[in-house]
Amino acid sequence: MGVSLVRCDDRLIHGQVIVRVLKTFSITKIVVVDESIGSDAVMTNIYRMSVPPGVELQTTKLSQAKEKIEQAIVASSNALILCRTPQVALELFKNYPGLKKEFNIGPMSNRKGSMKATAFAYLLPEEVQDIDRIESMGIRVYFRQVADQDEVGWEQAKRNFTRSSK
Repeated sequence: MGVSLVRCDDRLIHGQVIVRVLKTFSITKIVVVDESIGSDAVMTNIYRMSVPPGVELQTTKLSQAKEKIEQAIVASSNALILCRTPQVALELFKNYPGLKKEFNIGPMSNRKGSMKATAFAYLLPEEVQDIDRIESMGIRVYFRQVADQDEVGWEQAKRNFTRSSK
C-alpha cells in the first residue's frame, strides 16, 4: 500500500485517470502537486467533484507538499501522486525517498519547441533533462497512458524523438 503510482500528466485528472488508472491501481487517494491547482480553491473543488465517491483528493503546491506526500507514503490505502511536469516529479523524488521507484509519464501536450517521444507525449528540452536526472536516481521511467497499453521505456522514447511543428 502507500504510493502505488507517481504520474506526470499535463491534464492531471481526466477520463483516462478516473476510469482506468484509478481502477487498475485500486487508488483511493489522489495527491495533486501543482502550483496553480494547489493555490486555487475553486479549481480544487472542481477536481474534487470529478473523482468518484470513495476517492479522496488532496491538492497542494510543491512547497507545501511535505505532510501530504509523507502521509501518502505510509498510508494503508493506495495513493496516486499526480503532477503536471517532470520538474515537479524530480523534486518529489529528490525530497521523498520513500516514493515508489517508478515514474509513469502519461499524456503530455504538443507545445512549441517540444519533441515527440510517443504518440501521446511531447517533451520540452528541459523536461528531457529532468527525466534524465530522475532516471539517474535509479527511478524506472516509462510512458504509458493506461495499464493495458504497452509501455515505452525512457531509452526507447529518446530514440523516437522528432521535433514538433508547433
